[in-house]
Amino acid sequence: MKKGLLVCGLLVLACSFASASAWTFGFESTGGGLYCNYIQLNNNGFFGPDVYQGADNLSACGITLGNATISGFGGAVPKTAGLPVVVSKGVIYGDNLYDAFSSYACGCSIFTGYQWTVAQNLVPGKGKHPKYGWIGMAGSPGYNVFGDNYGYLSTSIPGPKTPTHGTTTGKK
Repeated sequence: MKKGLLVCGLLVLACSFASASAWTFGFESTGGGLYCNYIQLNNNGFFGPDVYQGADNLSACGITLGNATISGFGGAVPKTAGLPVVVSKGVIYGDNLYDAFSSYACGCSIFTGYQWTVAQNLVPGKGKHPKYGWIGMAGSPGYNVFGDNYGYLSTSIPGPKTPTHGTTTGKK
């Protein structure tokens, strides 16, 4: 009986990881050119099919103390939102980018209170004139949105590393 339960438990665990997906994307500005950061996003299904985690990789920005942390949920930004980016099947996540940059600048741990939230597609645009694939909004203490930025989701990343770009691994 115990052996059967162990086998069942291992099968459930193996199946949850078998459906894991991972993406690596660069961010391209509306004027062309990559930003120095890129994301490494995954969904291993452990917390549910629409829970995502990852890192905003800052190595090409010269940050050597670590990357920013990403966590979020599957989501969409409809055309009716009136924003320049439509996210049909994507992810919306929080990113502690401001804390990562501030901590690096002082060599200490800083909590800025600023939040960078991104909504993005999980597939980059195609063709000569692709659609914008990501939009980010910055919030400050006191519940103020103080800026936004958007651009193309890129299959290229900055820096010397060459991971799998903008593709999904596993089944989704």
